[in-house]
Amino acid sequence: MIASGRKDTGLATTLHSPIKAPDLHLFQAMAGAELGGAETFFERLALGFHDHGLRQTLAIKPWPGRLNTLAGIAPRPCAFRPVPGFIDRMKLKRMIDASGADIILSWMNRATRLTPKTGIPHIARLGGFYDLKYYRDCDLLVANTRGIADYLVQQGWPAGRVRVQVNFVPDGLDTPDPDGGNQPTGDDETVFVSLGRFHPNKGFDTLLNAFAGVPSGRLRLAGDGPEKARLMALAEQLGIASRVEFCGWQANPQSFIRSGDIFICPSRHEPFGNVIMEAFACRMPVITTASDGATENASHGDTALIIPVDDSAAMTDAMTNLQSDPALAGKLAGKAYQAYQKGFTETAVIRGWFDLLAEVAG
Repeated sequence: MIASGRKDTGLATTLHSPIKAPDLHLFQAMAGAELGGAETFFERLALGFHDHGLRQTLAIKPWPGRLNTLAGIAPRPCAFRPVPGFIDRMKLKRMIDASGADIILSWMNRATRLTPKTGIPHIARLGGFYDLKYYRDCDLLVANTRGIADYLVQQGWPAGRVRVQVNFVPDGLDTPDPDGGNQPTGDDETVFVSLGRFHPNKGFDTLLNAFAGVPSGRLRLAGDGPEKARLMALAEQLGIASRVEFCGWQANPQSFIRSGDIFICPSRHEPFGNVIMEAFACRMPVITTASDGATENASHGDTALIIPVDDSAAMTDAMTNLQSDPALAGKLAGKAYQAYQKGFTETAVIRGWFDLLAEVAG
C-alpha cells in the first residue's frame, strides 16, 4: 500500500550496508526515443536494479542500441504505436500477465497512456512538466526533481501520491581516461567543454556568443542535432571557429568531460540536468544557467557558478573568472563531487527506489 504523505527524496547519504532488493517482480515500460536523458537513465536504472537482484521484465521500443545495452535482462520489444493504440495495449497486457508482475513502472507519456488497467499498482516516472491527462490511471507519480513534484501537486494531483527519486550518474573518476581526440592538451590553454543535443533548448548559441568574449582558450562541444549547421556558421561569424571543436556524439560523455578544465551547461530548459551531475561526478568546475534542475541541484558559489539564462555577458564573466582563479575552480570542483557522493550515486538512488517499491507492494 502507498503510505499517504511520505515523500522520499532519494537524497539520503549512502549507507555501508548492502542493498537488499525487495521480493517482487517489476514490469517496466519505456517507449522513448533512440537517444535522450530519460532514456539513458532508464537504461542505467534497469541495469542497476538487475545488478542488485531485482526481478524485472522490460517492454521497450526496439531501438538496436537499447536492445543491446539491456540484452542481459532480455527486454521484450513493443512498438508503442499511438494509433491504433489498442493493439499495443493488448500486447502489453499479455506481457504483464505472463510476467507475474507485482508493480508496473511506466516512463513518460506514451508508455503510460498505453499501459492497460490491470489492478496491479501502477507507478509512472516523470522527468519533465508533462500534461497529466496521460497519467490519470496511475496510482503514484515519481518525479526526479522537487520542482516537478510541486508542479504535479499544483496541477491537482494528490500530494500523498507523489514521490521524488533523483537520477544517478556513474562516478566520473572511475571512467576510462580520455583518449584519442579527448586527451587534454597538456599545455596552459584552458579547455572549456559542453555537451548535449544541438537544439534551441540547450542554449549553445549563448555559449558561442559568450566564448567570443573570452580572449584565450578552446571550446569543445560534443553532440549533434538540428542546430549543428547554424552553430558552426555562428562560430565562423563570431571569428572563433579556429578555437571551437565540434566533436560529435560521445560514447562515454564523462570521459569527454574529463578532457577539459571547465564544464558549461548553457541550457534554457533543463528539468533535472544529467550533464551537470555527470560533471559533478567528474570533480569538474561547472558553470550553468539557472534552469530548474540547476537551481535545485546546484548551489551558486559552492558547487557551481549559476548565471541567468541567455545572458552571454554573465557567462563570459564566469568563464574568465574561473579561468583566472584556479583556487575557486578547485573549490567548486571539490564541493560538486561531495554533493554527487551524498545523494546522486547509484547506491543511494537504488536504495531509495527499493524502499519505494517495497512501500508500494505493501
